[in-house]
Amino acid sequence: MAGDTFQKLGDSMSRAITKLSVKTSSSLEKSKIKMHIESLTADMQKMLMDVGEEVYALWLKGESSNQSLVDKLETVKQRKAEIEQLSTELASIDDRDNEILGTKVETEQKPEVVISIKPCCPDCGAEYTPTAKFCRKCGHKLQ
Repeated sequence: MAGDTFQKLGDSMSRAITKLSVKTSSSLEKSKIKMHIESLTADMQKMLMDVGEEVYALWLKGESSNQSLVDKLETVKQRKAEIEQLSTELASIDDRDNEILGTKVETEQKPEVVISIKPCCPDCGAEYTPTAKFCRKCGHKLQ
């Protein structure tokens, strides 16, 4: 009997340690990815600002195209693709963790709608609990 208790305690502790380990590892991994996404986003915004300034300068000169603009826009496009890939990677980490921890949520499952109908006072219409003897709003005798 005592052996079963210790076994259950050991199993419980083992699950808790595994859960903590998975969450810690995933948290670090996700933080690195999020920081990388923030860095890419900042770079992309800076490039777009530079492109805007160059386009304006070219417009003032009466010119219409410039290879450096095309290069910067291609880099922005690459950054956006990398950000999308990293975002997908973040989602896959969550899915992996949910599968490991057994907390996978069915996305297609619709929540059950529960409608509770409480009785209403015949005098004022206020809701009341079925065990109430008098209405809390108007004092009308209910039973």
